[in-house]
Amino acid sequence: MGDGGMRIRRGRREDLQYLPSILMKAYEGLEEYGERDIDRARKYIDELYEEDPECFFVAEENGEIVGFIFCNRFWYSKFEHSQVGAIHEIVVLPSHRHEGIGKKLIERAMEELKPSKIELWVGEGNKDAIKFYEKLGFKRKEKAGKWVRMIKD
Repeated sequence: MGDGGMRIRRGRREDLQYLPSILMKAYEGLEEYGERDIDRARKYIDELYEEDPECFFVAEENGEIVGFIFCNRFWYSKFEHSQVGAIHEIVVLPSHRHEGIGKKLIERAMEELKPSKIELWVGEGNKDAIKFYEKLGFKRKEKAGKWVRMIKD
């Protein structure tokens, strides 16, 4: 399978309306780490956008959004006691996984977050995601409840 006209581009405010349903689909089977319903998903996405609108990217395939990433260039990490780059949410539609989209989204975000350390949190039961981040050079750190902090230097 080619990448069927897949591209990563900077997200825009008008993209936000399409993301809650993608988020809900992405967390099927991992509901404990996702949002309870579409309204909460919408509120969550709006908050992520407001945090750092310049650090939001979407993966588009044939004009349709199939994944997205929200990051923050100015996150203060209580664990690092300093400002880090944070990846707050990365989602790829289940039907488009294993096409390299998540990797491309993370790589694009990392360009934006350079030269800082990058922090993210992942649900401890989300084994596929943890493996994916480890492959990209993230190391596991503390656990807080059901979340695991990961860091890339």
